[in-house]
Amino acid sequence: MKTQILAFLTLLFLCASCSDDNSDPLEKKTASYDVYLGGTDNYKACYWKNGQQTFVPGGENLNGIQIVVDNNDIYLLATNIEPITQAKEWYFWKNGVKHNVAEYLNVEPNTATDNDKLFLASQIKVNNGDVYFSGVIRHYNPSTGQNTYQHCYWKNGVKTILDSHANAILSGGLEVFNNDVYVASRKNFQYNNPTMPSWDFGYYKNNTFHVVSNSLMFQNFIKNSSNSSEFYLSTRNPNPSYFSQYIYTVKDIISGNDIQIPANIIQSGITDMHTEGTDKYYIGKDFYFKNNTLVQMNNSNGFNTISHFAVKDQNIYTTRLHSSMSSVKFYINDVEAQSLPDISKGCFNSIFVVKNN
Repeated sequence: MKTQILAFLTLLFLCASCSDDNSDPLEKKTASYDVYLGGTDNYKACYWKNGQQTFVPGGENLNGIQIVVDNNDIYLLATNIEPITQAKEWYFWKNGVKHNVAEYLNVEPNTATDNDKLFLASQIKVNNGDVYFSGVIRHYNPSTGQNTYQHCYWKNGVKTILDSHANAILSGGLEVFNNDVYVASRKNFQYNNPTMPSWDFGYYKNNTFHVVSNSLMFQNFIKNSSNSSEFYLSTRNPNPSYFSQYIYTVKDIISGNDIQIPANIIQSGITDMHTEGTDKYYIGKDFYFKNNTLVQMNNSNGFNTISHFAVKDQNIYTTRLHSSMSSVKFYINDVEAQSLPDISKGCFNSIFVVKNN
C-alpha cells in the first residue's frame, strides 16, 4: 500500500548553494543563497538546507508539503498520508518543534468517521513572525440539527470569521500583501444547472469580499518579490473543455484590471505564473515562457515534465518528473542539482530561497 501513496503528490523546486571562489558559472550565479527544500523521504517529513537533510521529530507517515523561512526561523507544514491515517490532519514545525494545527487553531480535529470538521487550505504563511492559516470549519448545532460552515483565517491562532453559511463554503489560498490579508473563496452556490452549478468567486481583503467573476476557480496569488506594487490573482475555468487545470485569467488586484497574456501563451496551456522585476514567467507542462520567449525542456534522459518552477535573481529552479512518473530531479539553470529515485517513497514538495546579505 505504501508504495502507491506518494506517486501523485505535488513536487517543488530545489537549489544548492556553493561558496568556492573557483566555482563554475552556475555556482557563481547561485553562491549567495541558502536554499531550503521541504518534502518527504522514506515516508518521513523532512527538509534540506543546501542539500543537508533534516528529519523533523514526529514526522513518520507525514508528508512535508511546504517550507518557509522567516527571520531565520524554519517552518515546515505537513499532512498525514491518508491511506495510512484516514483522518485528514495537518502539522507544522517551527525550528523542529511540532504543533498539531487543529490544536494550535483550537478547533475540533477530523476523525476517521467524520472527516470534514476542518478543511484547511494546505499552506502556511509567515510574515514577520506572524503565522497565518485559512480554511473552513463545521459547527453542529444540536438544538436545530443544522450544520454551520465558517470560512476563517487565523493569525497566530486567533480566528477571524469571514463568512458563515448553512451550506459548504470553499476556501482558496491566503496571502499577506502590504500587511493586508487576502483569502480567496467560492460562495453563493446556485444549482439551477444540475451538471454545472454557478457561484461567486472572489477574495476577501481583510474582512471585505470582492467579487472577481462568476464560476471561475482560484489558481494562485502572485507577488513580485522585487516590486511591492505588483500583486495578482490567477484563475482557472472548471469546464473541462477549457482545460480546467490551466490558467484562464490573471487579475491585477491593485488596479482591478485583467492582465493581457499573449494569445500564443494562454492557448498553449500554462499552469503557473511568476513575476520578478519587469519579467513575467508563464509555466507549462514541459516549457516556460520568459515574457514572450519560449524555453522548451529538452532533457535527453526524459526529465522534462515541470512539477514546479521558481525564479530568483534570474536563476531558474525546476523540479522535473521523468516521463515514467517514477522519479524526479531538480535543476538549477538547466543543470542537475539533486534527485529522488522513487517518488512512491518520497518527493520534493516545496522550496524557499533566502538571499544572503
